[in-house]
Amino acid sequence: MQPGQLLGDDMQSDRVVAQIDYVASEHLRDVVASLGRTEDVRFSPNNRRLAVAGFFRNKITVFDVSIATSRGSKSIALTGATEISSTHLNNPHGLDFIDDEKIVVANREGNVCVFELPNEIGKYELAPAFVIRSENASTPGSVAVIKNGDGVYEALICNNYAHTVTRHPLVATDSTKNNEVLLKKWLDIPDGVSVSRNKEWIAISNHDTHTVLLYENRPSLNESSHPDGILRGTNYPHGLRFTSDGRFILVADAGSPYVNIYQKEGSDWRGVGYPFISFRVLNNQDFLRGQQHNPREGGPKGVDTNDAMNLIVTTCESQPLAFFDFGAILEGACEERSSCNSNYSLSNSRLHEQKALEVIHELAEQERVKELAKKLQQFQNSKFWRITAPLRQVHALLGWHRRTEI
Repeated sequence: MQPGQLLGDDMQSDRVVAQIDYVASEHLRDVVASLGRTEDVRFSPNNRRLAVAGFFRNKITVFDVSIATSRGSKSIALTGATEISSTHLNNPHGLDFIDDEKIVVANREGNVCVFELPNEIGKYELAPAFVIRSENASTPGSVAVIKNGDGVYEALICNNYAHTVTRHPLVATDSTKNNEVLLKKWLDIPDGVSVSRNKEWIAISNHDTHTVLLYENRPSLNESSHPDGILRGTNYPHGLRFTSDGRFILVADAGSPYVNIYQKEGSDWRGVGYPFISFRVLNNQDFLRGQQHNPREGGPKGVDTNDAMNLIVTTCESQPLAFFDFGAILEGACEERSSCNSNYSLSNSRLHEQKALEVIHELAEQERVKELAKKLQQFQNSKFWRITAPLRQVHALLGWHRRTEI
């Protein structure tokens, strides 16, 4: 199987592969059905909780989840649900766990809030433990937590319509201090963020350029930094996640019924990459139902995988919660390949240079397209375009008349 090939189906088929049905009581299935439009989804550090952002319902639902593996088969059970409402939840879009008891939520129409999770399941109206307020944070849509050691945490926040990624210390006091714009250049609606387990790489889903931008997490990162890697092949990249071993990145495509899996080539994520495998998570009926009002919607929004890397979870409005067998997906992708563990040394300076050139080429193309769009907009706003509008209408009518006579 070649990189970018569709797993277990083609464009004419709508067969969903490797999906695992979960066990849940009628009450819990009702809770899932009531989620409405969902956005991000995240496993807790101990993998026993699963948080889902309910965008229009202004709530966060945290499910207790049990995962069991026996003789190659996997079973998933939802055993409880904690529903969190708050006056501070205003279009919650992104979320991440600080630890098993605390969660940080990015509200697109509000601020970034930290909540202490209740010990008992049920419905709760909560006030946040603290709120991150900053003039640099505007329309926060996604968040990733980084633990820097000694219990010190910071949050990377994608500010969707400010087109920036900002960095903030996660502290209950002086949360407006020591925040900064980390990334800005090349960002066009950054819609998702993930940090590798070893904290060496940052991935940003860049909605309007249809790419995922990858940055080596070095101290010199700043507003003008160029990405070190670019992932292509996703229509509208949304939620994304590094796997625990750092070998793969999962990218939810909000504009298609697929999740794309990218594989690291060599020792890092430099260069331009395409999906190693794409697997369908929605049938055509569910996908088209979700796409009725917006061609950029309909597909999966949130995606995550557990630490064992044997499970993938996705969310979207037409399928609020779905689980897939990660091992089976990789098996299907690898069965026709000699190895899925190929490693290429980057000690060869020519290979390193080639990867850098690939990124430069991609960025130049993005700049070219952006400049053409700007010129087109200027032309359409010009006096000449307005004056000649009646002539274009007459020309269009004459063309229609000729076609009807044939």
